[in-house]
Amino acid sequence: MDQPLFTRVRWREGYDMAEVDAFLERLLATVEGRYVEQPVTADEIREVSFTPVRLTHGYSVDEVDVFLDSAEKLLRGF
Repeated sequence: MDQPLFTRVRWREGYDMAEVDAFLERLLATVEGRYVEQPVTADEIREVSFTPVRLTHGYSVDEVDVFLDSAEKLLRGF
């Protein structure tokens, strides 16, 4: 699984970039079989929520959500 590149948004609601980046780091380590103190589960992906930001840079909500849907399916073995 490659590190995704999300569009940065500013004038519409986005997700906090630091929170998304930290979660993705854990997710990629889990998928790649690298050591991670708290591996990500498919259930965690379904339940994760990120702080919404406005008028500051954030990641596109739609793009992050689509990526997480795909990652959840991957971990569930679909």
